Formats: sequence, C-alpha cells, structure tokens
Amino acid sequence: MTTRRALLQSASAVALGVPLLARSQTSYKPEYRISMASPPGTVWHQGTEQFARLVQERTQGRIRMKTYPGASLVQGQQDRELVALRQGVIDVLTGTTLTWSGTVKEFALFHLPFLMPTNKAIDAVLASDVLNKDFYDIMRRAGFEPLASAEYGAFQLINSKRRVVTPEDIKGLKIRTVSTPMQQEIMSVFGANPTTMSFADAQPALASGAVDGLTMTVEQSLALKLHTLGLKYITKWNAFNELLHIAVANPVWKGWTDEDRKIVGAAAKEAAAEMRFKVRSAQANENAALKAVGMDVSEPTPAQALVWHTNARRVYARWKATINPDLVAKVEQVVAAASRV
Repeated sequence: MTTRRALLQSASAVALGVPLLARSQTSYKPEYRISMASPPGTVWHQGTEQFARLVQERTQGRIRMKTYPGASLVQGQQDRELVALRQGVIDVLTGTTLTWSGTVKEFALFHLPFLMPTNKAIDAVLASDVLNKDFYDIMRRAGFEPLASAEYGAFQLINSKRRVVTPEDIKGLKIRTVSTPMQQEIMSVFGANPTTMSFADAQPALASGAVDGLTMTVEQSLALKLHTLGLKYITKWNAFNELLHIAVANPVWKGWTDEDRKIVGAAAKEAAAEMRFKVRSAQANENAALKAVGMDVSEPTPAQALVWHTNARRVYARWKATINPDLVAKVEQVVAAASRV
C-alpha cells in the first residue's frame, strides 16, 4: 500500500505540471537574501535586481532571491557583509571586495591607486586568468563562490568646497572613506583628512558640511542626486577603478543542483554584462549630465595627473607588498599588455 500510494502521489505531481526536481528540493530556502551596499537607483542595484529576476524565472521559482540595498542586513556597515555571509545571515553578495579587505587582505587589490586607469585595462582584467582563476580562488577560500564580475566605474573625487586638480587643492578637505586602512592612507598621502563612515551616515554629514566630499562614480552620484547635498565640484582623476562581483555563499552554492548552479551562473554573467554596458553608456554623456545639474567638472592635464601618480607611488608600493606582490604583478602585466594594443 505504501509503495502504491507513493506511485500515485508521483503521478499526481506530474499531472499537475509540478517538476519532480522541485518537489525533491526540500532543503532549498524559501528566499535567499542578497546584500549590496548601494542604495536603489544605481546600475549596481539594477544589475542585482536583474540577476535575482533571471534566477527566479529560469529556475521556475525554485530559487527566489530578495535584494537588501544599503547593506541593510548589517545595519549599513558594509565591511561586516563577509562575516554575515559566513554566519548565514547573507546568502548572496554583490559588491566590490574593497570593503571586505579587513578580513582578506587580497580583497584590496583592485583599489590600488591608478592600477587600471583605462577602459582597455578594465576589459583586459575582466577577461584575465588573474581575475577568473587566481582572484576567484581567493574568493572561494574566503567563503563564497564567485559567479561573475562587472565594471564598477571610476571613483571620482567629489566635494563641496573648491576645484581640485592637484594634491595641493585637496589639502585639508574632509573626505568620507570606507573603513579600510588603504583608502584612508591614500587620502592622507594626498593631503586630505579621511573621515570613515557608512554611506547612510555620509549623506547627512555632507548636507550639513561636517564632511566636505567623497569618492564615487559619476553614474552613482547622478543617480543619488549628490548635487542636492551641496556637492558642486568633481575631479575626474580616475584614481580607482573597482570591479563589482556577484558571489554566493559556499554552503548555499553546494546545496543547489548542478542544473540550478548552471542557471544561476549564466544569469550572473548576463547581469554583469548588462551592468558593464550601462556603465560604459553612462560614461559617454557624463560630462554633459554633470554640467546640466550645475556641477563643475575638472579633468587634470597629463602633467597634473603625473603629480597624482607620483604622490601615490609610495603608498602603492607599500600596499602592493601587503596585499600580495605576485598577484598585483600579474594584474600589472595584464594592464601593461592591454596598453600596448
């Protein structure tokens, strides 16, 4: 009787159009939580939402994801996201690894000043083994499975006080930084006064004048309307070009079937490609968009850019040795080869 009942139940499931695979996956969570530091409105947020939507559609609802922007699962403290992922509070992360570099030193790699100064350099790194093999292996050891990487965009310097084209101009400005020693040290070397806080805390601080500026991509600054907080001056120095990564906690990844892992991986790559396209599209018209909202745009001349590069050399060398000199050297080789093409 037991066998007959089981066969009848199985037949009923098929008749109702319910995949047996889905019925067998009782260990799947009803909802998987995606953490991201960016608030809504940015390409980062749009890409994360697209990823979640594609996964749900293509797994026929077996995997449902919900996005928690503003690092809200860790009360806005984005440097705690990796710890929360290891604790099971977060299932999926989309973001830059810089904010998790307090736990894994190599995660500061792509924030080395002037490491990837051009689109050619970024394209080459995104396609390289140093990212897709060496760096991804480091991510796996840290507790998550990397699925895809996208272009984040250049962190430009934005402030409310004055035009900045040389290190002399930045001296004394209170610049918001994330809680990573390397970013703080870079700002100090340039002559600024680094002030660590979450982005949620930075917004009222910028509006009140308690903080003078921050570094952010042009696309994000426009999407978040930073010009309404009194930020008028932007310096397009291309000092930092980060990458965005989509990654799943190792236990979650291993708990999915091979079929679902392939679906999720393909969705991540599609979302990452779309983010990259949107970032590049925004770059094409960003100066006009900035001027349309009343922002003053400064682009250092080659001679002025050389001064920034020269000032950054010592801190670059120190952090290259700290992060992983062999790994950094591989990225440098990829970037150098791209610049010769």
